[in-house]
Amino acid sequence: MTQTSRVSGEAIDHKLAAVFETDSEAQESADAVLEATSLEPDQVQIVRPGDTHAGWELEPEDRGIWRTLVRSHLWLGLVGAVVGLSLYLVLFGVGVGFIANNAVVSVIVLTAFGGVFGLMVGGLVTLRPDHMPYIVTAQSALRAGKTVVAVHAHDHGQLEEANRELHRRHAKTVSSF
Repeated sequence: MTQTSRVSGEAIDHKLAAVFETDSEAQESADAVLEATSLEPDQVQIVRPGDTHAGWELEPEDRGIWRTLVRSHLWLGLVGAVVGLSLYLVLFGVGVGFIANNAVVSVIVLTAFGGVFGLMVGGLVTLRPDHMPYIVTAQSALRAGKTVVAVHAHDHGQLEEANRELHRRHAKTVSSF
């Protein structure tokens, strides 16, 4: 079983797309990335215009997205509630009059608002706004008849290795955070 991050349910959070004019340039670059980095062959995909599974090759973890939805909402909702409770304790400890005079209502409201704010942040994490430039660039290139090399790195170090090698080949690259 692959290791997933705590908030995200995806095993591969780091993605990179490199755009090439020709299929042969993309193939040479993919081979060079595999040779020069610690990436495995299943982490480097060549996506060609007209591929029927281009979406899966760019974002292969459809189950991971659902796990991200659940995990991010659970963890960040809980963290938000704890932050709200902590805020209550600080305000109560300082002796803020409204908080001290309405202790039960204040603890409920601050904890609930903290939890709701955490859930909202969980929703933002689920949307993965860092993946949008990656997806949009790759799909635009495919529609224009170009070939894309998609790299699915397990960590930031692998992402940097692949990025360095692709920049050596003067590829236009875009990555997730």
